[in-house]
Amino acid sequence: MSTSRILLSYHDLTVEVETTPSEELMEHMRQTVMGQAGGLQYHHSNLEEKMKSGDENYFMYLRKSGKMLGSVGFCGKPTETAGLKHDNWLIRYFSIKAPLRTIPRKRKEKTNLQDENKRSSVLGRFMQPISADPSQLRGDKQDPDQPAILFAIIDQSNLRSMNFSAQMGLETIGSLAGFSFSRMRPRRSGRIEAVKAHEQPAILEQIRAYYKDFTLFYTDTIFKNNDYYVIKVGERMVAGLQIYPVEWKIVDFGGSLANRAISLLTRIPWVSKRISPDKISFLAFDAIYCEPGYENDLYELMEGVLERSGKYIAMMMMDLETDLYAIFRNKKNLGILHKIMGTSHADIRVRFIHMPEEVKQHFYKRPTYIPTYDSS
Repeated sequence: MSTSRILLSYHDLTVEVETTPSEELMEHMRQTVMGQAGGLQYHHSNLEEKMKSGDENYFMYLRKSGKMLGSVGFCGKPTETAGLKHDNWLIRYFSIKAPLRTIPRKRKEKTNLQDENKRSSVLGRFMQPISADPSQLRGDKQDPDQPAILFAIIDQSNLRSMNFSAQMGLETIGSLAGFSFSRMRPRRSGRIEAVKAHEQPAILEQIRAYYKDFTLFYTDTIFKNNDYYVIKVGERMVAGLQIYPVEWKIVDFGGSLANRAISLLTRIPWVSKRISPDKISFLAFDAIYCEPGYENDLYELMEGVLERSGKYIAMMMMDLETDLYAIFRNKKNLGILHKIMGTSHADIRVRFIHMPEEVKQHFYKRPTYIPTYDSS
C-alpha cells in the first residue's frame, strides 16, 4: 500500500498523490453516480482491478483541512507514435464533491480560456500545473522534457467534465460511439475458438495490422484471462474479439421512456432472468477484428460469446471515423436494448506536451483506438 505524497499546497488546501487507490477513494467511487442526467446512470461494481490496471497509476486528491473535495486518476500507458516514444496518461475516475460542484451553462474550449486561471474551479487551478507537466506524478523520477499526452473520454453532454478538461488544456481530436449489443436468446456457434497460447503471436500480428493506422493502440489487455475468441476460415482469423465481464448497479436507464420500457420488459418471466431493473451484468468487447466481407461472421462471434459466457448484453466503444464503426452503423441489428438506450457519443480529448508538430498531426488525422475495458 502506497503512502500519500503532497504535490501542492496552499493554506488549508493540498493536492496529494498515491500510487494505489485508498479505501477512502474506493468507497467514494462506489457511491459516485456515473453517466449523465437523461442518459444511462450507474454505479461501478468491480472497480478495483481496473483502477490498478496499466503500467503506472496515480490517484490525486484535493483536500481542504484533510477532507477530500475531489479526485482524479492517471493511468500511464507508454506509447509510440510515428516512431516517437512518449507517455500516454489516461485521465479517469474524475469526481467532485459538493460544494465544488457547479452547473455550467455552456461548453468552453481553449479559445475561451485566456483568462481561465481567474475563473477556473479550485480543483482546476490546482490541476493546471500537473496537466502542464504530468511527469511530476513520478516524484524524484520526473522528466519535465518528456513528450507526453493527456487523454480523456468525455461524454458530450457532460459540460462540467468538458469544461474542467479545457482548464487542463485538453482539446477535442475526434468523437466516439458507445453502444450495446444484445441477444435475449443468443445462439450457440460451433465455429468459435478461444485463442491458445501458441496461437497468440500470429493472432496478435493480425490485430496489429488491422489497427496499424490507429493512434494509442495498445495490446496489454489482449488475451487477458485467455478470453480472446475468434472465428477462422482455414487457419486464418476472419473475426475476433477480447471479452471482459462487467457489472453495473443501475440508477437510471436514461429517462422515463427507457425506464418504462425496461420495467415492462422485466415483467416478462424469461426476460427477467436476463435483464434486471437494478443492475446490468455484461461483456465489454475490445480489440475487435473483422476482415472485409466477413461481417456476418463477426455478428455470429459476438452472439456466440454471449451464449458461451451466459450473458445477454455486450458494450462497445469506437472512433466514429473508422471502418469498424461503419459495420455496426450500416448492418445495425444490435438488439432490443440498443433500441431502448441508443448510442452515446463522447469526445476524444488530448493535451500535447513537448510533442513535435508532425507527431501531433497523426492524432488529428488518424482514428483513435478506444479500449472499452478502460471506460466500463
